Amino acid sequence: MAKQTQERIDGRGHSVRELFTGRRYGLEHYQREYDWTRTHVTDLLNDLAGRFLEQWNEDHERSDVADYRPYFLGPFVTYPVPGMSFLVDGQQRFTTLLLLLIRLRHLLTEADEHAGAAVLDNMICTVQYGVPTFTVHVDEREPALRQLRAGREYPVTEQTPLAVRNICQRYRDLVEDLPSGLRGAALPYFVDWLLERVFLVEISARDRDHGWEIFESMNDRGARLTPLDLLKSFVLSRADKDHSALNAVWRRTMSALAVTDDQAPGDFVKTVLRARYAPADQDTAERVDKAFHEWVRQNPDAMGLARPRDYRVFIRDTIRPLADRYRTLVEASAAPVRGFEPVFYNAANGFDKQLTLIMAAIGPNDTDAAFREKSRLVAAFCDLLLARRMANYASLTANDLALYINGLIMPLREAATVDDVRTLLSVEIGKIEHGFAGLENFGLRSDNRKQVRYLLSRMTGFLETGCGQPDLIADYLGFGPSGRPYEIEHIWADHFGPYAEEVGTPERFRSVRNRFGALLLLPKEINAAFRDDPFSLKAEHYRAQNLLAKSLHPLCYERNPSFRRFMLRYGLTELFRPYPHTFGITSITERQRLYRSLCELIWDPVRLGFTTQTEPTPAVPAVGSVP
Repeated sequence: MAKQTQERIDGRGHSVRELFTGRRYGLEHYQREYDWTRTHVTDLLNDLAGRFLEQWNEDHERSDVADYRPYFLGPFVTYPVPGMSFLVDGQQRFTTLLLLLIRLRHLLTEADEHAGAAVLDNMICTVQYGVPTFTVHVDEREPALRQLRAGREYPVTEQTPLAVRNICQRYRDLVEDLPSGLRGAALPYFVDWLLERVFLVEISARDRDHGWEIFESMNDRGARLTPLDLLKSFVLSRADKDHSALNAVWRRTMSALAVTDDQAPGDFVKTVLRARYAPADQDTAERVDKAFHEWVRQNPDAMGLARPRDYRVFIRDTIRPLADRYRTLVEASAAPVRGFEPVFYNAANGFDKQLTLIMAAIGPNDTDAAFREKSRLVAAFCDLLLARRMANYASLTANDLALYINGLIMPLREAATVDDVRTLLSVEIGKIEHGFAGLENFGLRSDNRKQVRYLLSRMTGFLETGCGQPDLIADYLGFGPSGRPYEIEHIWADHFGPYAEEVGTPERFRSVRNRFGALLLLPKEINAAFRDDPFSLKAEHYRAQNLLAKSLHPLCYERNPSFRRFMLRYGLTELFRPYPHTFGITSITERQRLYRSLCELIWDPVRLGFTTQTEPTPAVPAVGSVP
């Protein structure tokens, strides 16, 4: 009996606080690299934020968090060695949780919640002789984690190990994508909830060999049927004939999608269900995401699946043609495709909700021309919406945009023609309260670096292509074939002294230096080479860079007919001007006006193919205004 008891494999639940307090974890060699993507991190953040925010109230006491609903993050497997537990399975979640704790510690410190920050620091690492050792311990990761804990960026090079590069990128994603609802008054409550009410179940192996056996069982042998497998089985079982032919169509369709990404077939089905059939609310969207096969089984009427013939039609005449359209959109998300450029821009911004909106607008029987134009209009609308929100410091997180995006799905389903889609979205643009007025005071902050870079990239690309130069927008956004990294360049060097008389105080110097009109986009190596030079020297370097940077130099305006035609065409001759010797506050203000005008041109609704209509028409119902 004692031996049987010893051989049992039991799971025990632990809170995040318990798992990261007084414990240290190592990784086995058969674990894969830390390879979570931005999507994985964003999904985790949104799931945690959604569960917490549905319960939190400003009137609650901190002690009320003890009664909030818990959240289960799944199982993990360990085996013990002296002084440490080895993670056999679960390192992706543990590494991401460690990065999240580091980010939350910084936010608590900034909010003067020093006691809470100290608690997190003790969970993040132990410090001996001034050197921190992190709770999830891998030697090659320690230097990068020390920099992140200290609030500094870790210099990544081509020689940096892949896992370390990915950790640094995912931490930047956490900084940018942490939902705004978790900041401010909610922050200490969220930290309490994360530590005390988020749980994982630990499966303890006896030793390394036993751990490997469990790892194989969980990952290699007896693989469970996926939701996609279960959906196919359900649909085919309801069709009364042609099972072999339908199975062949299904397999060819999903195999073609999987060429782009192993996850693409499942993502496609979820997107189609949310876009064309499911109620447009967040709860249903989450149900579809977690178990789309179950949603279809429970809601055949919503999908028009009443007779056996309907299931055959669903595979042949809906799934197959829409999968071809979806694959086109996925490819356009990865690199610019002529006619689908806004799809790429939104993907570069991490705005994957565009695919749901586009799939809501298109139909399986649309002509290729109708598909392309509907897709372009919806993607251009999303890009315009995001750009205007960037300019006005509005939130861009998925949770904050979810209500508005969900509100567009049903009207887009009902917009049958290209003109219907154009009219609907033109009405929506007319209801957006703010254009680019926020650019008057716009500048670089700690939490909007990605947005500033995006606007600079688009302006630079727009100017150059408008003057007949090659389109380098993919490179500027960090997705180009050259792999050349670009960075935000401050026209003012980071030296207060030369500007002391003009700005007065170091605080105002930093504010003015970060204004939008005082920024450019340059290759990383160029930016690093002369970032400390005075403007008179920088201007000479700018002559050899992109056209937006070059426009600061007087020689850009000589014998440059394409540039002159561009300025005349768009009425920018009074805003573009050279700065031969100095670049002061007045120059930055002038440049700020130029940048605003460029953004208004790039995202001009009429230029993008929309109308100036501001009132909804009876034929195309409008949705709620932008939050």
